[in-house]
Amino acid sequence: MPSIDISYNSLSGSIPRNACFSSLRELRLHNNEFIGSIPDTLFKSPNLEVLDLRNNNLSGNIPDTIGKASRLNALLLRNNSLQVHTLEKICQLSQVGLLDLSHNKFKGFIPSCLGNMSFHRKINGNDIISYVIGFPVLSFMLNWSYTSALSLDDDNGFMFQWGPSTMVDFLTKSRYEAYQGDILRYMNGLDLSSNQLSGEIPIEIGDLENILCLNFSSNHLTCSIPYSFSKLKDLEGLDLSNNKLDGNIPPQLADLDSLGYFNVSCNNLFGEIPFKGHLVTFDRMSYIGNVHLCGLPTNKICHPTSVPKPSASNQTNEKEEEEDDDDVIDMVWFYWTSGAVYISASLALFVFLCIDSNSSRKWDYGVDLFIYHLQRFKDRFISS
Repeated sequence: MPSIDISYNSLSGSIPRNACFSSLRELRLHNNEFIGSIPDTLFKSPNLEVLDLRNNNLSGNIPDTIGKASRLNALLLRNNSLQVHTLEKICQLSQVGLLDLSHNKFKGFIPSCLGNMSFHRKINGNDIISYVIGFPVLSFMLNWSYTSALSLDDDNGFMFQWGPSTMVDFLTKSRYEAYQGDILRYMNGLDLSSNQLSGEIPIEIGDLENILCLNFSSNHLTCSIPYSFSKLKDLEGLDLSNNKLDGNIPPQLADLDSLGYFNVSCNNLFGEIPFKGHLVTFDRMSYIGNVHLCGLPTNKICHPTSVPKPSASNQTNEKEEEEDDDDVIDMVWFYWTSGAVYISASLALFVFLCIDSNSSRKWDYGVDLFIYHLQRFKDRFISS
């Protein structure tokens, strides 16, 4: 049995762990009510190409056997309650083209090893994959010259087909689009949105030269947008909204001519928006929620004094440290100078007294007289 599709039912309970999936190519259990963890036996099938478990109530970790699914092309786990503190095991999927882990409870960092994944263009020679990642606006796809067929419906997902029988649907925020044909052009992507991922976006993500869509929105990602994204010349969609990213928007992103959807709203980005090149095609909604961004297409004028500079706190601390260092240097110079003057004066007086005996006697007399008057003053003060 090469394919099992029991999606869109009300099936419940756990997914059987003792089932034999050795010859299975496609398993679609999405939109049911399955609970429990993902059986490790699912990934032991050497021929498995599509695993769709979206929209269930699955929990627990991703099985360690995931690396055995060497031919897995599409892994769709969207909208479950899966939990894992490291996603590094995902990097074992050498043939993956569509990876949707969105709307789960994944924590930890985005592993840098994702940059080593292929997100391939071709599957099994002439079968070319075609699918799309979940982005709200995908009207730019309607102009693809290599699309063999396109149909619209009132549903909320995408359906994709590669080869004569394989079909994958992928939920998005807008509409349902179907691609059919003997040889289909591809679209591949990575969706980690709506999880609890933190830390910075690895610069290695910029090595995914074949990637067409990235969705890291609605996480807790920090630091700046990697400049390495400028290498993603085929990137069609980029969604980094609803995170805690800071810094400037890399001006090199304006050179991504294939970019059809761009969203960095609701972050802590600052500085002037690089409103040039292909970025002029996006309106202010792509940047809303970043109070320190300025310039077009926003209505905020850039003022050097009002725009935070990179590492402003560090620059302030460095300036204060420099001022403190200057104060320390001045005091040290004062002490050295005073000491030198004191020593020089003492040596001069000593030499003078040793050479001139008459002056020496006068000096001794003056000292004795001073001590005498000081003693009398002391006696009068005590008696009174």
